[in-house]
Amino acid sequence: MLIVDVNHGALILAREYKEMGYDVEVWDIYNKLKDSNNLDVKIVKNPNLNDYEKIVAPIHCPIDKKFISFHEAVSEIILKKYKNLYKKFICITGVKGKTTTTELIFHILKEDYKVFINNSNYGSIAPPAILEKLSNINIDDYDIFIFETSLGLIRCKYGAITNVLENYKIAKGKRDALFAKFSTLKLADVGYINIKDIKRYNLAIEKNNINVINEPTILKKYPLEFEYCGEIFNFNNKVFGSHLAENASFAIEICKNFLSLEDIKEKLKNFKIKNRMEIENVGKHVVIKNINPGLDVKAIKYAINDFLEVFGGDIYIGGDFGVVCEEIDIKKLCNILKSFKVKYFFIGDIGKELNKYLEGEFKDKIEIKDDTLIILRTRIK
Repeated sequence: MLIVDVNHGALILAREYKEMGYDVEVWDIYNKLKDSNNLDVKIVKNPNLNDYEKIVAPIHCPIDKKFISFHEAVSEIILKKYKNLYKKFICITGVKGKTTTTELIFHILKEDYKVFINNSNYGSIAPPAILEKLSNINIDDYDIFIFETSLGLIRCKYGAITNVLENYKIAKGKRDALFAKFSTLKLADVGYINIKDIKRYNLAIEKNNINVINEPTILKKYPLEFEYCGEIFNFNNKVFGSHLAENASFAIEICKNFLSLEDIKEKLKNFKIKNRMEIENVGKHVVIKNINPGLDVKAIKYAINDFLEVFGGDIYIGGDFGVVCEEIDIKKLCNILKSFKVKYFFIGDIGKELNKYLEGEFKDKIEIKDDTLIILRTRIK
């Protein structure tokens, strides 16, 4: 067996497959290993793919040979090692809203169930990271396991794709993100997808186990109030952003399998999430913090739009390069920022780059002198 891509968890899979009796070799396709001498697995360079009966690789891996994805491999290992444990799994994937949706589900269920959660706030969301988490806990201590995963679902009872905002090419153009994500719906006993994606990509949903999440209607932006399927839901004044309504719609549908709708409504009212459009009061001013290593240009656009509509004031934007695999598109970001015609305060390496193309002021630190929106693409400390 050949397992490809150390960067996304090949060594974790190698360990698990070796324990299952497989003869395993690993291809460090991106040369991430500095020292492979002490590893309990054979590392190969430039392997002949025809020499292997079974190849395991990430769905975005640019190889031509047929392989099983990391999502399928993790699912296979979980079934063999943990049997029906997957029936306690809630798995969330998508382009945006994954972390917030998992945090919403965790918040709603945590008082009534013993819940384990892993999302990007806690570490890697590559599928093999789930195996690492399971091996480091006593699984009998939990009733429910919530996992955020990248690029698709793993075997689970309830699996949701929050959205696929763009159908971009992966694997050097060999596959696309839409297919990669939606092909993993087969790994969920019960699936949830966004009606916007059905309309956006003209999808035909024929399976009975797939539920379509309808669009919520925003009734008030702050504190957020929205209508979903004929019911009114409210958030408190410590969270902000219309995106929460869509994320909450997924959480509501999944949590209805565990709690009454009235209980869910009450729990939503005291939801908080650190750094994801989190509101703090500094003196007389409102400060909204949107600090996230995976921020993309659309999320930034929505954040600025909501802030200007409700509050107005200073906008700090910037952060660091190199915090996630996919760098932010500075050209697209500049075009978005120009469309609002406001003065920005730039911070960090991303801020320095933006300051080359946009009018604004570079700052070494954030100073709160007005209602303030802070947008940073950086590691959460």
